[in-house]
Amino acid sequence: MPQARQDVDRRGILRKEMRGDPASVDILVEPVEGWRTWNLSLDTSGDPLLHPARPSSDVWLPRQPLAARCTASPILSLFRRPHDAPNAACTCGIYAARSLESMDRPRPAWPPPPVVGTVSLWGRMVEHELGWRAAFAYPSRLRLVCAMCAWFEPGPGKPVTVHTLFRRLYTLCDMHRGGIQIPDGRRSKSADLDPGELQGRLLEAYAVDLLPLERVESLFRQPRTPDPPPYAPTIRSVPIQGT
Repeated sequence: MPQARQDVDRRGILRKEMRGDPASVDILVEPVEGWRTWNLSLDTSGDPLLHPARPSSDVWLPRQPLAARCTASPILSLFRRPHDAPNAACTCGIYAARSLESMDRPRPAWPPPPVVGTVSLWGRMVEHELGWRAAFAYPSRLRLVCAMCAWFEPGPGKPVTVHTLFRRLYTLCDMHRGGIQIPDGRRSKSADLDPGELQGRLLEAYAVDLLPLERVESLFRQPRTPDPPPYAPTIRSVPIQGT
């Protein structure tokens, strides 16, 4: 890694977006470790399955590296030659951040991801100020967190219940155990799963270690995300009945 980039990182001069014009694509044999978040579901056999936090058709299959591919719009591809992912002139590749602090925390209109972890990146690599885009990736350490504490408002962070909404699973703490309401009024429901057991099954399925709690506790102390304008969609925490 260039010395100048190291100096920038140590001074903490970070922007809340991955930006800049990368000069080249590097080929790395030794993995680089970055940070990612994932959504979670159960496959047809009832085993945990990771999905990208943002809308995508890709699935992170257990014990198989994820390979990047360019999924740029067909309109955009008319002006670009076919290329391997990632490409310095494109936005393709598997993204990972340098740190949790460099990840965006916008007010979500959809339930935020309940899985946080580190990921190993290798192969073709494009470096940015806040992270990387890589050709191959696989999780290295994972942890289930309260999705609302991590990305919506501060709280204890430790999951005590599991909810489901549209086949996705969301682990929630005692403060948020009432559930999550999406903008159209629909709410998550209890999945009748134990979060500790679910985490154990996740680690076993992907053959990875548990991410230490102290590495993610800073997420649970972040300020509440600002309320959006009245016309903007947003999720809400469902009040706990009887409190």
